[in-house]
This record gives sequence, structure tokens and C-alpha cells, in this order.
Amino acid sequence: MKFRVLAILIGVLFAGTLSAQTLTDVINEFNSGVEKLNGQEYVVALEHFNQVLTMAEVVGDEANDMKAQAEKQIPATYYRQATTFMKRKQYDNAIPYLENTVETATLFGNNEEISKKATGYLPQLYVREGNTQRKNKSYDDAVAYFDKALAMNPNLYQACQGKGMVYLEQDETEEMLKCFANAKEGAMSKNNTKAIEQINGVIDSYYNKFIMEEVGAIDPEENDYTYVVEACDNALAANPNNPRALYNLAMVSNKSDQSEKAIEYAQKALQYEKETIWLSAINFELGSAYQSTKQYDEACEALQKVTEDPFLTRAEKKIDIVGCDY
Repeated sequence: MKFRVLAILIGVLFAGTLSAQTLTDVINEFNSGVEKLNGQEYVVALEHFNQVLTMAEVVGDEANDMKAQAEKQIPATYYRQATTFMKRKQYDNAIPYLENTVETATLFGNNEEISKKATGYLPQLYVREGNTQRKNKSYDDAVAYFDKALAMNPNLYQACQGKGMVYLEQDETEEMLKCFANAKEGAMSKNNTKAIEQINGVIDSYYNKFIMEEVGAIDPEENDYTYVVEACDNALAANPNNPRALYNLAMVSNKSDQSEKAIEYAQKALQYEKETIWLSAINFELGSAYQSTKQYDEACEALQKVTEDPFLTRAEKKIDIVGCDY
């Protein structure tokens, strides 16, 4: 029974404390928040402003003006804390404050301009954090950040690119290609050829390892190139301009006495290849194909562009056979 009386007394005292709060108390609490805000103590300032809202509910209508002022300060304070973190390049810390900026500005129906700025920053920061999580191999977290970015900006191709990289590292080919296709489409709409080249380079590297495995597994006695062709076809389905796939198809075509096809593949490969040794490899196959079709001038022109061994030594022998003029 004593416990019950004690509980009743505590309740009465607590209610008395709340009812004793006045407009002056609310104003003082708000001023404390402003003081901490000016001192860049944003977390403490937010505590004061939120306390103003609680106290204003107790005081009643006469505190409505102070409540409105606190509601206006809360999103602005979140935003100032976010920008502080961004200036320090602590982007992961900035994200929740930007999110709270948008959330509270929407809740209170104010700070539209600040909310718009925060909304503008968030998608890019989500992409940045997604890439960080990917590098840390936290793939689920990475995808979650990329999805957040796309939810805010469906045209943000960098987020699609990031997701593609996650699926690449997880060897989920179908999802990888889907994301990379979306990323390339977005990059194309922005005329970002560099991004498209970068994505194609990643795709090519992924498929080229399979091509090289199949080339290395060829039985020299059987000369069965079925799996090499299949690997090349898969690579070209993902990127029709993969120069290594085109080169290997030119090589297989020459070995299969399909010189016209070899010429076609080699010519296209030359349009996209940039590495010197591979340019030599392609020109060797092109020169060999021209030699087989008795197009000797073209054969000489291609063979004389071979500058790197082991292709150079082989090209020089063919040059002597064809009788090219140096």
C-alpha cells in the first residue's frame, strides 16, 4: 500500500513540474539551442530544439510561436552538421544528417530550399558510400546504398555501374550485364563516352579470362576450337566491340581456312585495340588472311605493322615469302 501511495505522489510531483513550465522556460530553452548552434555544437543544439517542442506541448498555445521557430531550426541544424562533415570529407557521417534534414523539413513543412540542397547531395553520397562498401566486400550494404541512390534519381547511371561491379565480383553474370546495360544507356544519354569505355573495359576483362582459358585448353592434335568460339561469342554478346574476342575469332578463322572471315574480324578488332602487342597480333592474323586470299599488297601492309615478338619474327618470315618491298 505504501508503494502505491509513493507512486501516486511521484506522479503528482511530475505533473506539477510539467505544469509549472512557462513560456519563459520555453524561450530560455530555445535560446540555449541558438547559443549551441552559433558555437557549432550541433548535436547539443538539436537536443535543445527538440526539448522546446516537448515543453511547448505542455505550455500550450502561447508557446506555439517558439515551437514553430524550433521546428524551423531543426532541419537547418541537421543540414549545418551535414555540411561540416562534407567539408571534412566524412561523407558517411554526413549521410544521416542529410537524411534527417529532408525528413524533418518534410515533417514540419519548412526549409524547402535546404531540403532541396540535401536531396541534391544524397544520391551522389549514396553512390560514394556504395563504392566504399563494395571495396570492403560488404556487398549487401553496397547494393542498399546504390538502390537508395536510384530511388532518388533513377537516371543516376553511376549507381547502376556500382551495382554492376558488385555483381561482377560476386560472379552473378546476368545481374551484372543488366546493371551495366542500364549504366551504359544512362552514360550515353549524358554523352559520357569515358564511362562507357570504362564499363566495356570491365566487361571485356571479365570475358577475356574465359577466352584465354579456352585457348589454353586447346588440344594441338585435335585443333577443336568450338569452346574458344563459344567464349568469344559470349564476350561479343556482352560487348560487340571486344577486340580480344574479335582477334581470337580471326585467329580461329585463319586456322579453319576461313580467310574472309578472318579479315573481317581482324579489321574490326583493329578499330578498338589499343595495346601495341595485341595490335601486332591482330595485324599478323590480318596479313596472313590477305596472303591466303592472294591480296599480297594488303598482306604486306598489315605484316609490316607487326612490331612486337613473338609475332614480329613470324611476320618477317611471311614478308620474305610474299616478297614485300621494305
